[in-house]
Amino acid sequence: MKQATITITTPLIILSLFICTGCSSGVVTTPSKNNALNNITNINKEHKSYGMQKSLDSWLKEKWIPTIEKNATIRQINQDKQRDFTLQEYVDKVKVYLKESNTTTQEPHWQKVNTLPVIGK
Repeated sequence: MKQATITITTPLIILSLFICTGCSSGVVTTPSKNNALNNITNINKEHKSYGMQKSLDSWLKEKWIPTIEKNATIRQINQDKQRDFTLQEYVDKVKVYLKESNTTTQEPHWQKVNTLPVIGK
């Protein structure tokens, strides 16, 4: 019985060593230097920003962030980097933004509609 296990396991060990070393004996190419992989994934290429993304980025930089940062409580909340984001925090920021932006714009549409003779007063 002992002889049978040795004769069975010896070829299996030799075969597994051959398979494992056969795979690793080739030239090693790191993923960053693999041209074929880089052509497919486009990992090193710069991403293009299209019109909608550019518009959103400029709106965030020019209007949203300066308006939100005026509020002291929101500024204090933003200083804590380890906090969890909550939906209420976003709602508070929207409320501050709408309050600030409506004071600098014209009267709302619903007020104009209410001034009409049939609908309004």
